[in-house]
Amino acid sequence: MIGILIACFVRYAYVEKHQLMDSFFYGRLRFSFVDRGFPEIFGYGLELAACGLFALSAWMYRSKQWYACAAILLLMFLDDAFELHETIGGAFSAASGLSPVVGDLVGFAMMGLLSAAFWIGGARLIHDEDDWLAYLVFTAYFGVLVFFGVGVDAVHGTVAKHASQTLLTLIEDGGELATIALISLSAWGMWLRQKAAVIANELPANPGLPNP
Repeated sequence: MIGILIACFVRYAYVEKHQLMDSFFYGRLRFSFVDRGFPEIFGYGLELAACGLFALSAWMYRSKQWYACAAILLLMFLDDAFELHETIGGAFSAASGLSPVVGDLVGFAMMGLLSAAFWIGGARLIHDEDDWLAYLVFTAYFGVLVFFGVGVDAVHGTVAKHASQTLLTLIEDGGELATIALISLSAWGMWLRQKAAVIANELPANPGLPNP
């Protein structure tokens, strides 16, 4: 699906650059990586799916640290879909009289601090070495996501006038989308592995649930 979306975006960019008005893709902005565009909507779905899988794993298999990952992904979804940090930054700028750039930085900082608080809260609930390894793997995934969403975005803004916009967008937004897909697939695989372990041990996943 990601391959199809990227191919459609590349075709859209080519059509727009060369003004091929007879093409189906001409003027179809939603094929681009913009808010409410098809790639972004697919990314929202992946974020919500991963969020749900983490929450389900935490509830069914009594691994409460995964609630932290679910909360971080929910925060990311709210930011991507509803411009949460921009809203926070705008409110701060309006109240303080400072520039929108400062407001954006404050919004980013608040999102980062809240995500860090969730992560620390989840880490404090881990008591098994295997759980620590899995938690750190997902932490690395989130780090890669931040790299594309913040680091590459900053580079994009700096060199935008001297590089291909299509290529930079593919690296930034395509990298984010691929990382979100990796997180979702890994969360799904973790849930299946835990389910298989519960069935093998013939134990209820949650005390309030019957044996599978």
